[in-house]
Amino acid sequence: MNRSPLGGAFWLGDLTAGLTVAAYLIPQCMAYGELAGLAPINGLWAMLPSIVIYAWLGGSPYLSVGPETTTALMTAAMVGPMVAASAAAGDRTQSIALASLMALLVGLVCLLAALLKLAFLADLLSQPILVGYLAGVALLMIAGQMHTLTGIGPRADSLGAALEELVQRQGAVHGPSLALAGLALLLMLVLRRWRPHLPGPLLVVLLATAASGLLHLDRQGVAMVGTIEASLPALALPTGLTLARWQPLMLGAVGIALVGYSDNMLTARSFAQRHGERIDATKELVALGVSNVATSLFQGFPVSSSNTRTALADTMGARSQRYSLVALVVVLAVLLWLRPLLALFPRPVLGALVVFAALQLIDIHAFQRLQRFKRSEFLLALVTLVGVLFSGILSGVVVAVGLSVLELFARVARPHDAVMGEVRGLAGFHDVKDWPGGNT
Repeated sequence: MNRSPLGGAFWLGDLTAGLTVAAYLIPQCMAYGELAGLAPINGLWAMLPSIVIYAWLGGSPYLSVGPETTTALMTAAMVGPMVAASAAAGDRTQSIALASLMALLVGLVCLLAALLKLAFLADLLSQPILVGYLAGVALLMIAGQMHTLTGIGPRADSLGAALEELVQRQGAVHGPSLALAGLALLLMLVLRRWRPHLPGPLLVVLLATAASGLLHLDRQGVAMVGTIEASLPALALPTGLTLARWQPLMLGAVGIALVGYSDNMLTARSFAQRHGERIDATKELVALGVSNVATSLFQGFPVSSSNTRTALADTMGARSQRYSLVALVVVLAVLLWLRPLLALFPRPVLGALVVFAALQLIDIHAFQRLQRFKRSEFLLALVTLVGVLFSGILSGVVVAVGLSVLELFARVARPHDAVMGEVRGLAGFHDVKDWPGGNT
């Protein structure tokens, strides 16, 4: 069954899903803007064009395209050192220019890959590789927020650097910031566990903003988001489109395109299978490419898809991409009329939102399943995790792809064989090695 993402009648589920997704999307995108090394408002700006473009060109009625953890962190890993090494160190305008240029390059890479019929490249990252890769990315995300959570030191680019900074300057930890972040994270985890239908991140945003105003947290040294621009982003090409800037960003653009597209396809296919639908891989590649090109014109950074928001939309009854357009209207209303409230939002809570999102990337059950059923794939996931932690995000992509190719060659050289048998309580036939006690 194929269906246009905007096809069909307007379901009440689309309205409900759109409002609910917007409640998650606003604080998430602000956190991702911070994670990418930009201003929180840039996260919302990056979301605006990507929602419209995917609703128009995409093939999944459920996929939520926009700022996402992995692409935001990879952007920071690439852009941060370039800004730090330049004369414009600390200049956020320079960071925005490089991030939007990165989004443009990612979009062009995706469109070129679609033209060359390279959509199959998403299959290079196997499930064990992705499990380990995302877990490594999550730990790096948490390390990158230690300075925000504790109020000490500059942003750390590695887990070791974050821990070293924390040990050396533990006496300088800002108590109110750490307590505020801890309470926010605890509340989101509790709500996710016992009240998953409630928009935990939105409730945390509202409570933190109210506490900031009532308790004057800024006077206690808690950092705030601060004044937000009073207008929507101006439509413009990224500045500095020179070969000298393109060259160092190209490797990162290829890595972000590969990881972002793989994530898109895994999420879109999983929900398509659940509803008996199919996904056109080339169509998804084109939609992702155009979304990134459009995002670069809005002073954004590379975008992909969010499996959390996609799952939430499906759970709330979304039946078409109209739910994304409903979410877009809500975000525009926030940008136009609620900016003063966003300016009062504490940065430690923004860091807690990033940590909360990072924890969702660590799939403990997936590691357990791999260990239980195929030790070699479990070790492959662990090696990928360690490779990301010690080599960084961009090199981690190369490690992940290289391991996937080696795994493919190993499977070709030694094809899997099995003695099949019946297992009590399970339908069909299964490998007796995986199920002790099975009867051949």
